[in-house]
Amino acid sequence: MTVAAKAFAAAVNHLLAREPWALERLRRHAGASAKLVMAPFDVRMRVEDTGYLAAAADDLTCDVGIAVPPSALADYASGGQAAVMRHVKIEGDAEFANTLSYLAQHLRWEAAEDLSRWVGDAAAHRITESGRAAVAGVRRTGGAAARTLADYLVEEHPLLVARPRLTAFTGEVARLRDDLARLEKRLERLERGRPAAAAAGISRAGAASPDRTER
Repeated sequence: MTVAAKAFAAAVNHLLAREPWALERLRRHAGASAKLVMAPFDVRMRVEDTGYLAAAADDLTCDVGIAVPPSALADYASGGQAAVMRHVKIEGDAEFANTLSYLAQHLRWEAAEDLSRWVGDAAAHRITESGRAAVAGVRRTGGAAARTLADYLVEEHPLLVARPRLTAFTGEVARLRDDLARLEKRLERLERGRPAAAAAGISRAGAASPDRTER
């Protein structure tokens, strides 16, 4: 087992200690194991009878595998935990995987409560509020940067096509296709009508020739 696995298990257990409902869910999977791969880390854990996690051997074959790509961590600044979870891949035992996925989405670190033990309630509240404001600012900045880049790619350097323009272009193509189909049908009708018109002209000419002979 690695230092990273022990540290991760300790961090998760710290959250679990405040959430009896989470411990109860994990107790149902006592003995199950999971592998978390988040480069450069590869940590393996098992669920104990109490519901808490314990670091497991590095060569343990786990019931569930959890993969977190590096891009997921970059998205945390702009979209928070929900943005990260969109990138996470969980495979293996379905029931255990669902439990881990649910815990990953609903377990929260109460930073103010932990800080209050060291700096007091008032200071802990100010620190956490400042932290939340800083994170919100980063998210706004990240979102604005993404919109600016999209505008540049669409307007300044058209590598992308804006959806309204693409919709309008698609509509024009469809109208042109319909007009062309109607024109082809008209030409076909005209082509079919030419032999009949020619035959009618010959018949009229043949009927008129005896009159000219009698004269």
